[in-house]
Amino acid sequence: GMRIWINSPESKKIGYIAQEGFDHPLDIVKQLERLDINLRRQQHSNLHTTRGLNTFGPNDHRDFEYIHPIIRLTAQDPPDSWIKSLRVMHLICSPERAIEIVTEWRERGGTSTAFIWEPVPWSCLAECYEMVCEAAKLVDILTPNHEEAAALLGNSKLDPETCAKKLYNAIDNNTNVVIRSGKLGAVVATHNNTTEWVPAYWKENDSDKIRDVTGAGNAFCGGLCIGWVASNGDAVMAARYGAVSASYIVEQVGLPTLGDNNQWNEGPSAQERLQRFL
Repeated sequence: GMRIWINSPESKKIGYIAQEGFDHPLDIVKQLERLDINLRRQQHSNLHTTRGLNTFGPNDHRDFEYIHPIIRLTAQDPPDSWIKSLRVMHLICSPERAIEIVTEWRERGGTSTAFIWEPVPWSCLAECYEMVCEAAKLVDILTPNHEEAAALLGNSKLDPETCAKKLYNAIDNNTNVVIRSGKLGAVVATHNNTTEWVPAYWKENDSDKIRDVTGAGNAFCGGLCIGWVASNGDAVMAARYGAVSASYIVEQVGLPTLGDNNQWNEGPSAQERLQRFL
């Protein structure tokens, strides 16, 4: 989601820590290396590589489970050289872990880093509501998907915009809320609890462009990070970047391809696609 926006060698500004078990596939290593990012590989000879299973159902429903346990990252894993330079960090974790990571990162001196938090699905339950709201006060953007947000609020019938407004009010700390809503796009609740829809790049009548939605939400969050920095903290503009990033992910099974001319999936470029929203 981030790499689509930044060409090599500037792409070295993107940091990624890969937790590799003894069974880590070599082709995944090669794919990551081809991205030409600041890649740090941590190898664990006694552990399986983390693997997950996505199961998709009707109405954008998704079930997810880990096949092998998570090899967790902590706020101590990034090198000291990242502390002052890291402008935005994407978290995918429980509220307890979000609090721990943000707090420890601040203690290490990362005072200027923005945080975009994607809570894990099993923490988006009504019984976790207060803890999620507490953790969300520490981040700049909270971004569950629609189904997760409705479950967190204890009412599966709530529409995305209502979810965004309710969560924004509950957090009460000017944390932006971005509810990812699949083919509908995303709704953003920002300062003063104003909401704005950012549509998906590909529409329902573009079905020939949509082959596999696996990873689209994660790619959206990567674009959200780039957009947050590029727009100096405008959550709506950041969501537009996210929509563009997701558009490349859904066009094929697996990762988008990078051509010799720095063109992803034979174009148009991310900046050109962004113009659709401006």
